[in-house]
Amino acid sequence: MARPPDFPAASWARRQTRQPAGRSGGGEHDLDIKRRSLYRLGMARDLTARLQSAASSTADGLRRGLWLSFLDPYGLEVAIGCRADWVGVDLQHGNLEPHDLPGLLRVTEPAGLPLLARAPSHDPAILARILDTGVSGLIVPMVESADQARALVTATRTPPLGARSTGGCRAAIKGTSAPTHPLLLAMVESTAGLDHADEILAVPGVDGVFFGPYDLTISAGYPSPSSAQTIDALRGVLRLARSAGKIAGFMAGTPELLTVAPEADLVAIDTDVSALKLGLAQIFG
Repeated sequence: MARPPDFPAASWARRQTRQPAGRSGGGEHDLDIKRRSLYRLGMARDLTARLQSAASSTADGLRRGLWLSFLDPYGLEVAIGCRADWVGVDLQHGNLEPHDLPGLLRVTEPAGLPLLARAPSHDPAILARILDTGVSGLIVPMVESADQARALVTATRTPPLGARSTGGCRAAIKGTSAPTHPLLLAMVESTAGLDHADEILAVPGVDGVFFGPYDLTISAGYPSPSSAQTIDALRGVLRLARSAGKIAGFMAGTPELLTVAPEADLVAIDTDVSALKLGLAQIFG
């Protein structure tokens, strides 16, 4: 693999010396280098472009996400070896707050991993503070109408599309390494959201949707998140997003939901809670 222009020749030579025997290129080693190189070059800042490239097979895939609800930066440094393609941080449920984001970003940024945050509410002040940290994308819960989607665009986009102000925040301090266009994904996770998904997707400034099978199951009275009804609803939303030319993601967490993963752009495979429980069960039987 040729040396990326942002790597000093001496450092690149040391990396090649450390490469494991029998791996002369390609594979996970080169993928890690590629991610770091893309980030330093600024090519990983626009998550929309990366997703479009992945969908057209011109770049590495960007589907498998690790969903965090309690891991701190130290824990994420350990977990990052799982080779997830992106990291989701749940600020709505769990033990994490917006002030935890900068520390987590200091782990994901050097690794070239996009970090998306699920907001706790539609509060414009909270949404702005989350974006100020420099996240790659914002997932907003319980979006049920085009009017709500337009209000989110107003709160999260700078003029002329929205009314969000700017200032001396972390994203501004980071300058060229901060995301240029953080994703805005509206969560479809209720019967009302499902009924208006096409209208939500049509709102300018909304980059796509993120399907929530668990809350939708409760809202619609389906048997379970893995039921045929929930999966049919998921596939319907994914088709709407494709037709609108926008991004679609969802939360998985079950083998049945994971069967739909190839049809989406972003899939939260499972949570840090599940990973911890599974790991401890394996160790202790």
